[in-house]
Amino acid sequence: MFNAELSRAVEEFAALVLPLSENDLEREWIWKDHDEEGIRFAFFVTLQELRHPAVTLSTLRPKPTATQHMLSQYHAAYMDFQAALLGLSVEDADLAPAESEWPISRVYAHILRAEINFTANVRYALEKHHAGTWTSEAMSDEDAIRLVGMSRAEHQALLNGPLEGMRAYHREFHTEIIKEFSEITEKELDLPSTFWEQTRFPIQHRVHRYEAHYAQHTVQIDKTLVALGRAPTESKRLLRKIYAALAEAEGMMIGAEKIENAMILETASSIAERTKEISGLLT
Repeated sequence: MFNAELSRAVEEFAALVLPLSENDLEREWIWKDHDEEGIRFAFFVTLQELRHPAVTLSTLRPKPTATQHMLSQYHAAYMDFQAALLGLSVEDADLAPAESEWPISRVYAHILRAEINFTANVRYALEKHHAGTWTSEAMSDEDAIRLVGMSRAEHQALLNGPLEGMRAYHREFHTEIIKEFSEITEKELDLPSTFWEQTRFPIQHRVHRYEAHYAQHTVQIDKTLVALGRAPTESKRLLRKIYAALAEAEGMMIGAEKIENAMILETASSIAERTKEISGLLT
């Protein structure tokens, strides 16, 4: 679904430029006729290159379904959340910004736990509706374990484990959710579901909930980083824009059977070459 080479090219560019100071950004780098803005201009060239596949794919692919559109919004929120964590050290991840407030590692565990629960809830509702056996009763613990695909012990070990372990699992799980749920029809979006609330919200509410939950906790993480003295640098602020552009391009790939791979690979190659060139200037 997503193009691994494009993702890798952006991640490698981000790893190179994230540590750069504002003085580093002013070091000479020339791109075609642009010779006055230094390495800083590489961010804007990369941003522009990533916008082009999103625009082109939007004209080539069939119109996204409602669910696919919703999942692209979810993906954008996921990518912004991951961009907010760029440069986060293991030590900072475990620091609470103030007494009684959560460290970032705990925020991450909360988000991952919620996503696992949201996903089990949607799976359960769809399963019961497809079988014609849906009732307003909440799923049992046994059904939750089955639909999550891990035991309680495995679940707790994941959420109590290191941040990098959670992030590695999350990357795979996030893609799994998008692939699986991209087939949800508009009629299915209107079907009721049961979670902890008294209200039997439709499935479309559950799918939108992923993005809304990210919005809440990405702001929390931004505030935590400021409180820890880790406010975003110029490089990190610009990388948030680049991750947003990558997310838009990847969002256009959701549910698209025929993707213009040559164009995407050309973009990935261009970004990779730029990373190599700038790396040479910095050594």
